Amino acid sequence: MIQTQFLGYQIPYPKGMQAMREAIDQIDIQGNQLLLLEHQDTITYTRQHGTKHLLLNPDEIAKRGIELIQTDRGGDITFHGTGQLVGYPVIKLSPKVGVVDYLRALEAALIKACHELGIKKAGILGGKTGIWVENHKLIAIGVGLSRQITRHGFALNISTNLERFLDCITPCGLTGFGVTSLERELNTPQSFEKAKEVLTWHLQSIC
Repeated sequence: MIQTQFLGYQIPYPKGMQAMREAIDQIDIQGNQLLLLEHQDTITYTRQHGTKHLLLNPDEIAKRGIELIQTDRGGDITFHGTGQLVGYPVIKLSPKVGVVDYLRALEAALIKACHELGIKKAGILGGKTGIWVENHKLIAIGVGLSRQITRHGFALNISTNLERFLDCITPCGLTGFGVTSLERELNTPQSFEKAKEVLTWHLQSIC
């Protein structure tokens, strides 16, 4: 069982990280948590890959009102912001469950949620993380595992301004691939609340 908390809209990235760390520290008391939120416009990059896939200099990024922050998740550079539902599942896994097993379970749950939301073509793309519609990424995934406790998670583009990705970064360092959103795929306005409810339901299956 996962208890869900919605932390709100336009949450600064460091505040989301603080909430995630607190959930990790309190997991033996509070149990498994799914933290859902929308972040302020932020580009996050990893220690492994740095900013080599940043297309603009940091000053130009700042002028566009986007924060640039290093994070300790897996994966490469990505964007978080308005119109995007971010989820941080904090789950204490069985000792028999590894990070790859967890990642596969997370992908499966997210695919089912996308299908219910009307994206019937959503699925995996061989050798690449995330949920894709053909060669366009709909949900980015970047997770970590420490002491069998999961951290970080996923980001679903609902009504996200996709130019924030394409103008500023090479998303996840992948050339020749695009990004997409629920609104782009369905060509109609989408409800943030409905997406939140559907994902919450399907993510109960991952622990």
